[in-house]
Amino acid sequence: MRMRVLHAMVWAAAMVAGSVYAQAAPKLIRLATLEWPPYTGTLLPQDGLSTRVATVVAKAAGFRLVTASFEWASTVEKGEKDPNFDGYFPEYYTKEREQNCHLSQAMGTSVLGLATLKSAPISWTALSDLSNARLGVVDGYSNGEEFDFLVKEKRQPVEVAPSDAVNINKLKAGKIKGIVIDKNVLDYTLTHVGGADRIAFSSRPIAELSLHVCFKRTPAGLALRNAFDAALKSTDRSKVEADYSKLIRG
Repeated sequence: MRMRVLHAMVWAAAMVAGSVYAQAAPKLIRLATLEWPPYTGTLLPQDGLSTRVATVVAKAAGFRLVTASFEWASTVEKGEKDPNFDGYFPEYYTKEREQNCHLSQAMGTSVLGLATLKSAPISWTALSDLSNARLGVVDGYSNGEEFDFLVKEKRQPVEVAPSDAVNINKLKAGKIKGIVIDKNVLDYTLTHVGGADRIAFSSRPIAELSLHVCFKRTPAGLALRNAFDAALKSTDRSKVEADYSKLIRG
């Protein structure tokens, strides 16, 4: 009898401990992403600025963020369709994306512009002026409504690459006249691999776009988006960004 009582007490204690652990352990938000430094990247401190912002917001919402990196086309595919993921990030706002997923509120900004060799600049005032130059873009990236429209209408020739890094190398090698790229991505890459003395970034932006998390367009995805947005609203994003800047500067 004493042994039975002891077993019952041990079992009850284990159940209580398991229950407390289950209540204490945060739920997961599983997001696909890409190598896009300084915003995201497995070799970056805290996996990049956008990852840091998303991590802080997820924690405030009662979740733990888990990410996995792929090339961009695979990131979108997995984030939208793979049952192992709840969504993906960072994503620009577009009307098409708004139809395909539940977009969070803005969690950052991106300035897109034209990068060229300093020895071979491209003079332009309006985007239509760029139609004589074949420009490098990344497969699946949006580059602003106006630029995307010109590409769709075949009024702007482009050459598609799998990543910004490939485009930068093509530009440095003189294989393409210009590339469309985020300013921070270009600056970070040139700082770490060289070439800043040879490449110029246009003073006139092609587009200024907001960055979001794209949650699956399902009831569960909507619930996650709403929880994320509520936490994002109460998060001092500028402080998170400032703290991250201090971190990477050492």
